[in-house]
Amino acid sequence: MGELSDDLGRCLETAQCDAALAARAACACEEGRLREAKRVLLNQRQQLLDDVHNKQRSIDEIDHVLHRMGRVDTPPVARPAAPPAARPAPPRGARGGEGADHV
Repeated sequence: MGELSDDLGRCLETAQCDAALAARAACACEEGRLREAKRVLLNQRQQLLDDVHNKQRSIDEIDHVLHRMGRVDTPPVARPAAPPAARPAPPRGARGGEGADHV
């Protein structure tokens, strides 16, 4: 399990886990205490996920304020109404088929 414990240590360091905790998890993995190592991984994963959610809330708040600023600073653009589309007259005899003019 030496390779797995090395990977675990690198993984936790990359995931900004405390070095002492990463070493403890790697040691637990090396000694076959996989439950303890998994618990460290899962706890660190949850902490990272909480960080992501907090950052997303901050981004959403900024987007909301920017949206409100856009509405206040930029008055709605008044677009001229488009004239109603002129419908071309149907060709003679087109209503009702051939010879409809003499009915």
